Amino acid sequence: MTERIAAGVRSLLGVDVHIGYVDNSAPSLAQAFAALAAAGVTGVVVVPTLLIAASHSKGDVPGSIQAAALEHPQLRVSYGRPLWPDPRIVEAIDARLREARVGAGDSVVIASAGAADPDANAELAKVARLLWEGRSYDEVSPAYASATTPTPAQAVRRLLVGGASRVAVVPFFLSPGNFQVAVDEEARAAGAAVVTEVLGDHPLVLATVADRYREALAGDIRMNCDLCQYRVPFPGREGKVGAVQRPHAHPHDG
Repeated sequence: MTERIAAGVRSLLGVDVHIGYVDNSAPSLAQAFAALAAAGVTGVVVVPTLLIAASHSKGDVPGSIQAAALEHPQLRVSYGRPLWPDPRIVEAIDARLREARVGAGDSVVIASAGAADPDANAELAKVARLLWEGRSYDEVSPAYASATTPTPAQAVRRLLVGGASRVAVVPFFLSPGNFQVAVDEEARAAGAAVVTEVLGDHPLVLATVADRYREALAGDIRMNCDLCQYRVPFPGREGKVGAVQRPHAHPHDG
């Protein structure tokens, strides 16, 4: 799916689009930067294809960019922001639900990976509220596959116990993977009638990625960091304030 997103953005922008992965898959960000530097590239725009600003976009990717600046001083790197907040992401969720024939009177759970970052988890609640506003879904609730609660199963059961006649779950991911599979299995086991496709390369997602590139290129970065865990001493997370941003340990980097 990442390759499909890259191909779609390449078609929209007419520029070279390269992929680097924060974790698990190759090439790593370090490998991607090294390949670009070896090819003589001097200007790079990094757009995090991440839906919500959390540890990857706040720490891992910036840390990798700083490491690349030291390793390849000829590279000038501009860094864009994640895809949310943007109204097109809510519209893409709504489109996936309509594709799955979810509509008036149905209840919805939006399930993300979950994070240790309270700010990131709060943003998913904002996504859920904005999907509900002005639409005919009976109720829209957030859920998290890890790190916090409610889990997808808890959110589905809560809606059903509360009288929901039909519950649909949207995996709030760009690509299929372990979390998406876990959300699907857990939600269906808890009684969800529908689990939609991931957001993937929906045209609205591609348009948002393309605009993040244009923003970064123009130096127009509108990141909201007022409630970032690196600035606010949330209970139990006080040690994160002012922490040094370090690259993620990627298995392909040795």
